[in-house]
Amino acid sequence: MNDKTAYLGDEYSFSHAAAVAMSDGELVSFGTLSQTLSACGNVCGRAVVPVENNVEGAVNEVYDALFDSGLYIMRQLVLPVRHSLIVKTGTPLDRVERVVSHAQAIGQCRKFLSELGVTVVASPSTSEALKCVDERTAAVALMPRDGQEIIARDIQDSAVNATRFSLLSTEQSSAGGTVSVAFDLNNEPGALLGVLGIFFAHGINLTRILSRPHRDGSGKYRFFADFDFAESNAALFSILGDAERHCVAFRFLGRYDVSNADGA
Repeated sequence: MNDKTAYLGDEYSFSHAAAVAMSDGELVSFGTLSQTLSACGNVCGRAVVPVENNVEGAVNEVYDALFDSGLYIMRQLVLPVRHSLIVKTGTPLDRVERVVSHAQAIGQCRKFLSELGVTVVASPSTSEALKCVDERTAAVALMPRDGQEIIARDIQDSAVNATRFSLLSTEQSSAGGTVSVAFDLNNEPGALLGVLGIFFAHGINLTRILSRPHRDGSGKYRFFADFDFAESNAALFSILGDAERHCVAFRFLGRYDVSNADGA
């Protein structure tokens, strides 16, 4: 595995800040999340991607990709996210007619943007949004590029806005206090209860459970779960083996630690 780490955007992005904090190797930027994920295990040994915001929720594209990608979560970091409205230097607020940003950032600043009363357009990343800034177009992002300035700070809806980032790899971490799994179930009464009952029987604290529709349009759902775990890997995989017997498909997504960046 090489020491390159893929991330979304450029040095002006929150993903770059997370990648700097989570990886010691060379950082390689990509324009979209799908490109970032595809790079992991190919041109890069690792990837840093956002997985959930504490206000706007899960980054669905990442969860949709995790089950089939063969990637594992090695570490997670909770990073405070403070958004700013960025304009071309010298542009007054009343001249702004359009605001561009990533869909997650737009959702995190919904109140401010609705009160601004302008056209809002989604972009692949906040870094790409900054490239759209002109005399009538502003961006929601972390920091301005050359020739740009911040015209409004802390425009996110929540004062404690934070995003959880994952460090992904084709290799597994063998330690950590958090475990993530994903599974498919038969569409029948009690199917979910059967899996959850295994965790309950072992006294496991499920900290998160998420359902996502299958991308094939079948109407079926896939479940993602996180839980605390402090015992041996032998005990862990024994429990997961019991849970898997209740599932149509099952995937271990990683055992890892979660840390908080300053201010999170």
